[in-house]
Amino acid sequence: MEELGLSSRSYFLWNNSLGFGVLGRGMDVQTEVASLTKIMTALLVLETRDLAETVVITPEMLSGLYEFAVIGLTVGQAVTVEDLLYATLLPSAGDAAQALAISTSGSIANFADLMNKRAQGLGMVNTHFSNPVGKDEENYSTPRDIAILLSEALKNPTFVEMFETFEKYLPTLGITVRKTFRQTSYTKGGKTGYTEAAGRCLASTAEIEGTEYILVTIGALPGQNVVDTERIYAAVEAEYEPVQIMRAGEEVLRVGVKQSVAKVLEFVAESDVTVVLPNGTRREDLTYEYDGVQEVTRETTVGEKLGTFTIRQDEDVLYAQEIYYTEEPEFYNYSWVGLGAGVSVLLLLVAMVIGVCTWRKKKSSWLILILLVLFGVSVGANVWLFHDWFEPGGETEVTWPGTRLDEIISEDDAVREDEVDKEDYSVHEGNLMLINPNFMVDKEFIASRKQELVSVSELYGIKEYNASVNGDNLLTAEAAENLNAMLAAYKTENPGHEMGTRSCFRERGTNCGRLCAATGASDHHTGLTCDLIDLQYGTSLDTADYAQHKEWQWLKANSYKYGFIDRFPLAWSGGLMSEPLNVDENGTTGLYETWHYRYVGVEAATEIATGVYNNGEYDSLEHYLKATGRVLDLKNGARE
Repeated sequence: MEELGLSSRSYFLWNNSLGFGVLGRGMDVQTEVASLTKIMTALLVLETRDLAETVVITPEMLSGLYEFAVIGLTVGQAVTVEDLLYATLLPSAGDAAQALAISTSGSIANFADLMNKRAQGLGMVNTHFSNPVGKDEENYSTPRDIAILLSEALKNPTFVEMFETFEKYLPTLGITVRKTFRQTSYTKGGKTGYTEAAGRCLASTAEIEGTEYILVTIGALPGQNVVDTERIYAAVEAEYEPVQIMRAGEEVLRVGVKQSVAKVLEFVAESDVTVVLPNGTRREDLTYEYDGVQEVTRETTVGEKLGTFTIRQDEDVLYAQEIYYTEEPEFYNYSWVGLGAGVSVLLLLVAMVIGVCTWRKKKSSWLILILLVLFGVSVGANVWLFHDWFEPGGETEVTWPGTRLDEIISEDDAVREDEVDKEDYSVHEGNLMLINPNFMVDKEFIASRKQELVSVSELYGIKEYNASVNGDNLLTAEAAENLNAMLAAYKTENPGHEMGTRSCFRERGTNCGRLCAATGASDHHTGLTCDLIDLQYGTSLDTADYAQHKEWQWLKANSYKYGFIDRFPLAWSGGLMSEPLNVDENGTTGLYETWHYRYVGVEAATEIATGVYNNGEYDSLEHYLKATGRVLDLKNGARE
C-alpha cells in the first residue's frame, strides 16, 4: 500500500462480507472526522423516526453553522424527515443534520448523548461525538471506528439506498441535491467530510469480486480523498482473489466416543464459504482448529454444544461452526459383559466343586471335562464378543482439509500413506504419464521428478504470476519448448494479449474438494502441466468465467497443435465441483478446470482433442489411455 503514494494520513479497509479489517494506516489514531459524523446522525434518525414525519424548522436548527455546508433551510419551513436525511447524506447539509437532531431529542446536547451511547454499544472505543454535524475538536473518531459505524448502518436498507444515491429530487424542498463527489468505477456509495483539522475524508463502499468492502480515508489533500480510495480499491482487486475455503457436506471434524460401537462422531461443513484472500493463498495455508469436548460419553447430553470448529488466517476468523451433539450413538450395555463373566465363573465353580467331590471319592468324572470345556468356550466367547468394548474411543481431530492420504480417500478406495510410500502408483513413462487418485506417486518420485525439469521463465521469459506460492514454472524441456511456441502463437493471433503461468510443477497437492488435487494424486507432479491465464481478464481461475476468457477458448481450440490438451474438460468432470466425485473406471477425471493444460505430445493431443476414441468429442486422458490399451483398469490401478 505504501507504493500507492496515498495522500490520506490515515485509512482503514474493512471486509464487510466477513466483518474484519484487512489493512490500514493510523486506523486507531483519534482525529476529527468532520461530516463523517453524519453517518451516525442518519443512523439514529432512521432507527427512531418515521420518514414521512414533518419537521418545522426553528432558529436553533440553523445556528452555529458558519463555514459549514447548508441546504438553505428557513425558519418556519416544513420538511419531511426523508428529505432532511437525503440533504444530510448527499450534499452534507449541516442545517438538515441539526434539524433532525433537535427535532429528535430536543437539543444538540441530548442528541450527542444518544450518539455516544450508540457508539459505545458498537464498540467504538476511540470515538466521542459532541454534535450531529462534525464540528469542533471534541468531536472525534478513528478510521476503524467509522468503518464499524458504517458497517452497522449498512444493515439498514433505507440507509443503504440513501448512501448509494448520488442525485435526488426532494419534494418538500423543491430542489435536486447531489453527492459531494462523483461516483467512480469502484464506489457504490459514500459520504465525504472536510474541516481544516480533518482534511479531506471519505467513507465509501465497493463490491470487488463478490465481496463488499468499506474504506475510510481521513486527512487527504484537496481532491485526493477520491483518488486515494480508487487506488486502494484497485490494489485490492489486483492483489486479492476469492478462495472457496469450505464446501457444504465436507467432513471437518471427528470427535472420539467412549464405550460405544461408534468410535468417532463425524461432522461436516454446513455451507459453502468463499472469502477474499491475498493472491495465491491456498486453503492449506490457513489454520484449522477445534476447541471443545475431546470425548463423548454416555453422560453427554443430546443437544449439548461440544465446541467450535474454526478456520483462521493469522488472527482473523474466516469461518466458525459450532459443533452440537445431535444424535446419540449406540453405547455398550456392560450388563451383558457381567452376565457373560458370571456364566464363565459359574461353570468354573461348578467344575471345581465336582472336581473336589470326585477327588475325595477318588473317582474321575466326565462331567468335569465337559464343564471345563464349556468354561473355555464361554471365556473365548466373552473375549470374542466383548474385547472391542474395552478399546479406547477414537481420536478427536480436524479432518479437513486432509493432508494424510488415508483421510482424504474414501474407505472403498483407500490407499494409506504407508502404502503410497512403498510403491509408485503412476502409470506409463513419458508424456502419457498418468497420475490421479487411482495411480498415485510417492514422495521420492516427486522429488526426483523435480530434478529433471527446466525453468520456463529462465529459458523463454514466460511469466509465472504466482511465484510467491508456486515457485518457478518448471516443466520438462520438451513441454517447455512447446509451451513457448503455443503462447507465442496466442500473442501473435490476439494482439494486445499475452498468457503466463499460474502454476506448473508442484511438490505438494491442494485440497480442492476432490482427490485429484491431493498430494500424490495431482497432475501437477508430472512436470508436464501448467495452469494458464491472460491477466487482461483478471487473476481469478474460475470456471464460471470461461466465456469471458479469450485465452481459455483459444486453448481449447488450438492447444493440441502444440501437444497440449484440456486435462479436465467439463464433459469428463463427473459433476459439479462441490460434489465429492473422483476418478472412475470409465475415464471420469473428478475435476473441471478450464485453465489446466497438460502436455502429451502432438500425436496424442490431436487424437484426444478430435475424439478419435470418443465419437468425435473431446476425450479425457484417462479414457484415451484405456481406449488405446495403455491402461487396463482405471479404477484399480492396473498397468499394461
